[in-house]
Amino acid sequence: MNAARTLALRAIAAIVAVASAVSFAESYRGLFEWAHRHGLQGVWAYAWPLQVDVFIAVGELALFAGLAGRWPTRARAGAWFVTLAGLAVSVAGNVGHVTGHAASNRVTAAVPPLAAAAALAVGLGVLKRVVAASNAAPAVPAGAPAGFAAVPAVGSNGHDGAASLFAAELAAGSVPSIRRIRGQMHCGQPRARQIQAHLETLTPAGQSIRKLRDEMRQGGAS
Repeated sequence: MNAARTLALRAIAAIVAVASAVSFAESYRGLFEWAHRHGLQGVWAYAWPLQVDVFIAVGELALFAGLAGRWPTRARAGAWFVTLAGLAVSVAGNVGHVTGHAASNRVTAAVPPLAAAAALAVGLGVLKRVVAASNAAPAVPAGAPAGFAAVPAVGSNGHDGAASLFAAELAAGSVPSIRRIRGQMHCGQPRARQIQAHLETLTPAGQSIRKLRDEMRQGGAS
């Protein structure tokens, strides 16, 4: 199962890479023709498309890095702005270089930058789920024998590694806010509240309360 999953992820990565490369090549051609028809010659005409599509490429790389590094939503907003602004200018340039006013020609010219954006969306979606799955997977101790199956910690309740992510705050006796949990865990409000409630039990005060409850239950049972 893992081998098949790895193969599928590699195939998706290869397809996304090829689609992005072809889309950027087509977009470059359209922007070059736009620049050439608007007075740029020689090396300047060849360099002008890079000034546009480079923002899409840089924005894509920043978004991938931010998602893999679990940047908060606010930190990724700039990358989204750069990507979308570059995409808008690229679409305008690709459509603007077309001679004639036929809608079919303009739609065809708009496809390359939009295809690059679509490939980005698919790649980001896959990466988001891979990162979430890797964070949820329990760690295997170093030197563990072959076939060792790690068991999630009792009470983790499958909260996608939230305890390890906020370990420093929990050790200090504080619990992250709902907003911070949503930004770091990429989840909705209800899920964030569940995670926060679980994290509260992991603070020193929460552990003391849980220990007291266990002692009371044992006393009542005896």
